[in-house]
Amino acid sequence: MKKLFFAALLLVCALTAGAQESLEDLDAKYAADLLKPGTEAPDFVVDSVKNRSLSYYRGAYVVLDFWASWCPDCRKDIPKVKEIDSLYWDKVAVIGVSFDTNKDAWQKCIEKNKMYWPQFSELKKWKKETEIDRKYHVSWIPIMYLVDPEGKIVFGTVMVEKMKSKLEELDKAGKLKQILVPPTYKGGVQGITKYLSDHLKYPKKAQKMGVTAKLMMSFWVAEDGSVEDAQADSCTITGCDDANFAKLSLDEQARLMDQFGVLFENEGKRVVSKMHDWTPAVYIGRKERVKFHLPITFRF
Repeated sequence: MKKLFFAALLLVCALTAGAQESLEDLDAKYAADLLKPGTEAPDFVVDSVKNRSLSYYRGAYVVLDFWASWCPDCRKDIPKVKEIDSLYWDKVAVIGVSFDTNKDAWQKCIEKNKMYWPQFSELKKWKKETEIDRKYHVSWIPIMYLVDPEGKIVFGTVMVEKMKSKLEELDKAGKLKQILVPPTYKGGVQGITKYLSDHLKYPKKAQKMGVTAKLMMSFWVAEDGSVEDAQADSCTITGCDDANFAKLSLDEQARLMDQFGVLFENEGKRVVSKMHDWTPAVYIGRKERVKFHLPITFRF
């Protein structure tokens, strides 16, 4: 019995050692030629619309994620990259650098997976026409770099788990500082509640039938504290007290609910669009236009 247990233990140890060696070999095999720590990260235009380059992010730690929608290993890593962005959204800037050539496929992948961080692509053939792969020595994907607030390479890896561990280490050491201060409304939460209470008008038809609803509004808070592009992302009808409603056919009920939804959405847009007493967000020391989500409840 002891011999069997000992043999099993040796097998477990061998498997564990093999797995660790396999993990270590990934960087040994694919990350050996990456830019070395202390090297200045080559600059490139991250957002041509806003005319922002990598140097714009000086003062913050930046994770550069080199990937492509056609790359199976990259797609497998997406949930882990999303976790990094979710954990450190206000302390670390995540930037995706794609080697896609098909713009539609690239954007569909981003939308499908809700990759809500800046994305860049030359939309050219990797290793043949692209330039950024040469600047960053990217001969394999996925690859990730961590860039420090001074614009220097901290390290590079092909393993997203190592990136996550490094960020945890830096965070525990107090080196990850807050880079995003969200926008705030005058008077805080109480100020928002008071503004909505003072300005929202219950749609008369909905009020007459005792219809209640929950809205999720989204809008941009501009650098000057004004509201832009107010939209109703969703409207859920939560109740109706009118006894006659139950007597309607299902099609008539659905049609009526759609009408009420439009009424609530229009009222939400009207009120939120005039909600201008905001202190804008601050991103890496600069005022920043950011999106804000605001739930609104219509009830008696």
